[in-house]
Amino acid sequence: MTKVVCLVGSVYGNSTSVAEECAEFLRGQGHESEVFSSFDLAELRQDLEAVWLVCTSTTGQGELPDNIYPFYQSLKDEFPLMPDRKYGVIALGDSSYDSFADAGRMLDELLQELQAKRLGDVLFIDACETADPEGVALDWVKEWVKHLS
Repeated sequence: MTKVVCLVGSVYGNSTSVAEECAEFLRGQGHESEVFSSFDLAELRQDLEAVWLVCTSTTGQGELPDNIYPFYQSLKDEFPLMPDRKYGVIALGDSSYDSFADAGRMLDELLQELQAKRLGDVLFIDACETADPEGVALDWVKEWVKHLS
């Protein structure tokens, strides 16, 4: 089965809860899945087979959470083309802000520029529309997991 590494960008923990719910479901489907809220690009790049599932909130005026910013900046600085890397994105935000889910959009756009292959569509979770982001993400990951086989 596939190894899925959940990379979390979170300020208040919502993205972490969403990622943990997704990882638990993936493990139940026979995949190997871990959740990381602290990670290093060099270490992540060593595992060529792992699929990245980026799960991030947006903070401030459309910025990345502090814990995922170094990863994003390393990708920008090193610009390692990754045509064999597969990934998915869950972007949490609040549509009452102009910068709704910008952190997820920024990471998705950068990974696309690096030639990584996104599996499925980006999931946008709007805090204005749901009080259950884990449930929304679980419904999405049940479909997304089909891209892993």
